[in-house]
Amino acid sequence: MAVKGVTSKCWIVALFVRDDGERLVLGDGAYEFNQSQQHFAANDLTNDVVEIQGNDGVLLAGQVRRSATQNFDGYVGDFTQSAAKTEDYRQEFIGFFAKNHFYTVIYVLPDGSAIKRQRGFLVDAPEVQEIRQSSPEYHVALAFEDVNYYDYQEDTSGNEIYSGSVEVGKATGGGGGGLVWDSLGVVWDNFGAVWEGGQSGGPVTVTIDAAGDSYPIWTVKGTSVNPSLENVTTNTRIEYNGTIAEGQTLVVDMYKRQAKLNGLDVTGNLTGDYVLLRPGDNRMIFLEDGGTTETSKLEWNTVVG
Repeated sequence: MAVKGVTSKCWIVALFVRDDGERLVLGDGAYEFNQSQQHFAANDLTNDVVEIQGNDGVLLAGQVRRSATQNFDGYVGDFTQSAAKTEDYRQEFIGFFAKNHFYTVIYVLPDGSAIKRQRGFLVDAPEVQEIRQSSPEYHVALAFEDVNYYDYQEDTSGNEIYSGSVEVGKATGGGGGGLVWDSLGVVWDNFGAVWEGGQSGGPVTVTIDAAGDSYPIWTVKGTSVNPSLENVTTNTRIEYNGTIAEGQTLVVDMYKRQAKLNGLDVTGNLTGDYVLLRPGDNRMIFLEDGGTTETSKLEWNTVVG
């Protein structure tokens, strides 16, 4: 799947998307990379961070992933550009990398596929050296709150397409269905609880083949009253307290920790935990107190490293 505005070449191109939607491509056109440019850095591993405390009170050192700072270096314009045009490029570069913004970096690979990194922030301010040259050098550096790389696709309009998607049916279907416990007792296991008799009821098993946790987008279309989503495997549950009317759509972004109802921020109406998907099997349940909605939708991008 091609990335809008980026041509596949024999090297990696980095598309930067600022949190206000502005986009800039480095490694192509007016902003070529240096030949020595390291296009993206692997995660570092450290063992010197105290992470957990044992039952005997002894502090245990855990291995924690840390993100290396990513430098981006190259040339503004080329020797065919006028001084005025080079200055325009310089202003665009410095203006794009502004403080108080987060950046997503989409690395477009030579075969046209892409991976992304999220929540990058400036650690070296953008600079352009020796601006009187025909092709001055640029530099900027980001660090990332999220150390993971995710797979990435988008449509022809530049909208992200999620790699994983599943419909989670309502677990309160009619026909006398419900949760039935067997002799194993009140234990969430393969045999202790089953859903029987419901029209669309029952947990849906979502299998994640990934290198880390995925934070899904949860979408519910009206009508629905107090819809909730639960991951039984991780014992986490989130609920929207309110009514989604006919024609309205609730979108809960578990990664951004944000909820919008027809584009209006309603994050304050959420209670519970933001639900994630662990690598392996995840048993998901969709419930509501009323309404005609039969399914909700989960979408996510897979962690690739």
